[in-house]
Order: sequence, then C-alpha cells, then structure tokens
Amino acid sequence: MFVVIMGAGRVGYLVAKMLENEGHDVTIIDINKERAKELSFLINGLVLEGDATDQKTLEEANVKQADTFAALTGRDDANILACILAKHLNPKIKTILRISKPKNKEVFERVEDLKKYFDVVISPEEIAANYIFRSITIPGFDRVLFPREGAEIVKFPLNDGSEISEKVVKELNLPKDSLIVAIYDEKGNLIIPSGDTKLPKKGEVVVFAKNAVLKDIKTVFERKKTTEGQS
Repeated sequence: MFVVIMGAGRVGYLVAKMLENEGHDVTIIDINKERAKELSFLINGLVLEGDATDQKTLEEANVKQADTFAALTGRDDANILACILAKHLNPKIKTILRISKPKNKEVFERVEDLKKYFDVVISPEEIAANYIFRSITIPGFDRVLFPREGAEIVKFPLNDGSEISEKVVKELNLPKDSLIVAIYDEKGNLIIPSGDTKLPKKGEVVVFAKNAVLKDIKTVFERKKTTEGQS
C-alpha cells in the first residue's frame, strides 16, 4: 500500500514508522523545512518540504497513485483543504482527516455533503481524553477504546487467586453486551474461545464490551477465591 502523509509532527512520524515497519510505502509532506530535513534521515520514504494544500505539491507527492492520504497536522483548516484536494486529484483515494477540535469532528461526521471528502475523521485529543476519563472512572485494566461504538477491548489477568480460573466460559454469566475474544495461557499461547472453552489457571483474558457493562465485567474477573473455612 502507498500512503501519503501530510504533517511530520509526532503523530505523522509515528504513523509513517508503523507503516514502514509493516512493509508499506510512505511519502511525507511537511511545510517546515527543518522538520522535513530531519525526518528525511529517520524514515526510508520520500520526505517533501512543501504545502500539501497546494495542488502541485500533492502531485509531486504522487497522490494520484496513492491508496491513502492522511492529513495529520495540528491545523484543522489545512487538513480539511488538503483532503478535499486529494479527493479531487484521486477520487478513489482513501482520506483520513485529523481534527483537533472535537466539535469540528462531529460536524464532519454528520454532514452528508462533507462525508464524500473524508473517509475517516479522527481526533487524537478526543481519544486521549476518553482514555484518561475511562482510566480514572473505571481503573484497573489495560484497554483499547472504540469511541464511536461506545465500547472497549479490555484485558484481565488470571492467577491462582482468581475465582474464575479454570471455569468454563459459558459458566461465567457475563453481561450480554460483552464477549471474550481471546485467552492467553501462562505460556502466552493464544486460544480463540467458544462457550465450552476452559479458562487456564493463570494467564490473561481479553474481553470486548460496551462501556455500560464494564463495571459488572470487572467485578466478575476480579472476584477472588474464598479461602477454606470462610463463608
């Protein structure tokens, strides 16, 4: 896959490195001469100094041949214009628009006339705020957020003291808006479970669930075995 990225800041650089590590081709455009020069030594792909809101710059970056264009600067107005231009030059390209102001993100997700220019609208600030909020209000486990769906993937440890260790999945009586999607045993072996799968004595359980039921799930997974002689 060939991806053109607008913006050589922290987000743009990290995305570029991840793509390159997966074997994808990347070109980065940045308006800052020094930053563009610096980044040219850090990634394998082409780094262009230029304004991605200028059609000539996008053409020089070969956006007409690209599969995806990601506008990832901290300037909403520039990101918006660059995505529109990229779609104009290459109607088949997938555009990813970074929006810093959450209110702007809501507008682009609702207005049908705008959706044709932006395939994905994302706000790193909103995602970070949601992550921090969820970590404060329901702490105690690793998580991956799905803000639009109102859901998360969370991970719980299993150990000798866990009440649910060595129980069968269907016997856990988890809320209906939750699903165990993966189990890891003590050695790190992955198990894709069914209802008849028995949990290991030690390991980790990965659950996909709606936010509304996370507290109930947390209660189930953190319940400890009662010691002999206790009620």
